[in-house]
Amino acid sequence: MVHAGIAGRKSCRTAKSGAVPKHKGSRPLLLVGAQCGGRRGSCRSSDRTRAVRAAASALRLSARAMLPFYRRIAKNGRFADRWSRSVVELRLDDMKRQLGQASPLAGRLEQGLGTNGIGYFVDYPSPGTQEVYATGITIPPGSVQFHFAPGAHRTVAAALLPLCAALARNRGYAYALASAMTRGDRRAVSVLVRSRVRAGELRAVDGAPGYLALDFKPAGSKYIYQSLFFREGL
Repeated sequence: MVHAGIAGRKSCRTAKSGAVPKHKGSRPLLLVGAQCGGRRGSCRSSDRTRAVRAAASALRLSARAMLPFYRRIAKNGRFADRWSRSVVELRLDDMKRQLGQASPLAGRLEQGLGTNGIGYFVDYPSPGTQEVYATGITIPPGSVQFHFAPGAHRTVAAALLPLCAALARNRGYAYALASAMTRGDRRAVSVLVRSRVRAGELRAVDGAPGYLALDFKPAGSKYIYQSLFFREGL
């Protein structure tokens, strides 16, 4: 993945090296709990509380930052076309400009921006901690190369707007979702997400400690588009 870090330096990392967490289960890009919430009793109460707070803070911050960007993608076809071209052509400088134009908060707070030609990730801090979380939308690696359809991206962005708004504005909702993720309670994660994301294109929801994945199948698309949120280093 082509990646621009805090200092703007470009480097290359692949999905194999940890750009996107993977899982051994039947679907790609799921995560086995390794932070808190794996086995009962495997995490002390104080550690679990810290993990929930960190995830909730990161969820809220990334939602606040990405909400204006997703709104611009959903409503502005020309902007979405330009973004998709930049993703496919690995033009990080253009992506950083567009992100900052659509969301000044994202432009100010993002600590890294990456593209793999089939999607993108933006890094944000978890306030009050040393942790960094990534969020973005991608086609699962191995499905196709250098393809990111603007129409499909607009569909997913529009579907995410109510979820981002709830996370940004409702502290209780963000903590409930972070708690379900930290417990590894995928059923609770799915119920909470689907209470906000009503789009028929949403096909699957998965959650684990420090990890959230929403699978979308936009109309007319041959590919799944995944909205991911995960703690860097998982």
